[in-house]
Amino acid sequence: MKPVVFWSLMGAGLLTVAVVAHVCPEYREFGRPHHNAERLPEATMKTISTAQADFRANRRNGDSFPRFWRADIAGLYALAPGGGPAIKLIELSIAAADERPRTDLTRLAVRAPKAGYWYRSIRHANEDAQALDPNRFAYCAFPDTESAGRYIYVVDERRQVYCAEANGRRGIEVFPTDEELKRRWSKVD
Repeated sequence: MKPVVFWSLMGAGLLTVAVVAHVCPEYREFGRPHHNAERLPEATMKTISTAQADFRANRRNGDSFPRFWRADIAGLYALAPGGGPAIKLIELSIAAADERPRTDLTRLAVRAPKAGYWYRSIRHANEDAQALDPNRFAYCAFPDTESAGRYIYVVDERRQVYCAEANGRRGIEVFPTDEELKRRWSKVD
């Protein structure tokens, strides 16, 4: 697709130019990107993985052993070690979009998808659901409805976000193996 060039004449005879390398053929409104809904889940997944890095590095659980938070996503907001204030490592809207919260948010927020997406904590394929490795984490994001989005997103302790067509699936339960990631998932920059 050819780049689009915009020219503008500013005051005092200054001429400016803007080159847009790609204009989507589905672009409907000038100046308003329509793909933001699909970019939000990947940004949220990056936020969650950054919160996990902080949780582990700063031992937010109050333990002497550094570990990731594995119970849910809501705890990255509402966990209050020792009865102190909530740690608030993520936005409340992300915590409220936790599809399976174990941490109680009822006094803080109404559960709802964030920009049409739900988020859930998942396990790795080689983990027992009852004995999750504290040195790992994994999450998925999936659209509430088919009109809300087309992709499922995943992230783990390596902090690389991947996506795959949802095809009507309501998330996944297990983080894909490395082979599955190569065959069926795309890296998100």
